[in-house]
Amino acid sequence: MGSGQKGSQTDWWRLGKLAIAIAVSGTVGYVFQPMVADNTDAVNTVVTIFSILAGFLIAVITLIAEPTLKQAKNWQELQLMKQTVQRKLFRQKLLFFLYLITLGSALGTFLVPDTQAELRCWLETVFLGLATFVFLASFDLPGSLMKIQMERYEAEMDATKPQVLRDAAKAAADAAKKSNAPK
Repeated sequence: MGSGQKGSQTDWWRLGKLAIAIAVSGTVGYVFQPMVADNTDAVNTVVTIFSILAGFLIAVITLIAEPTLKQAKNWQELQLMKQTVQRKLFRQKLLFFLYLITLGSALGTFLVPDTQAELRCWLETVFLGLATFVFLASFDLPGSLMKIQMERYEAEMDATKPQVLRDAAKAAADAAKKSNAPK
């Protein structure tokens, strides 16, 4: 299987997960809105959970670029890895902003006066749907953190590799280039 094909499958997989998360979140927000109406304990619980997740996400964001910096052997490699790091950071930044929007919508449910019950109902639906969506999106966080830690581990392994092994790997790569070179 070619790498172009794998990338295409990954994109479809992400798109499918996104569509399912949106559908589930919309349904949960609409169907279960009465459970959060006038239920400050439920809203406070969700606010507490997302405050903790936001702190965890900031820790992940601070770790994203470090493995790349250790892995790169020169300026060119850093340039090649820049877009990958930017994509990772953008996804985590987007998730962080969704946490903040969720927290803001929770605050909005408390700030709407009793005279605007329809607006409050709509805000509660948005809050619950958004909280569900962001919660589902957060399931990827442990995998992201694990991947970052493995990249750090591999970068450190490369940095501490004995010179004999580095020379052998370089010689093997040079031999492979010579055998594949056009004659």
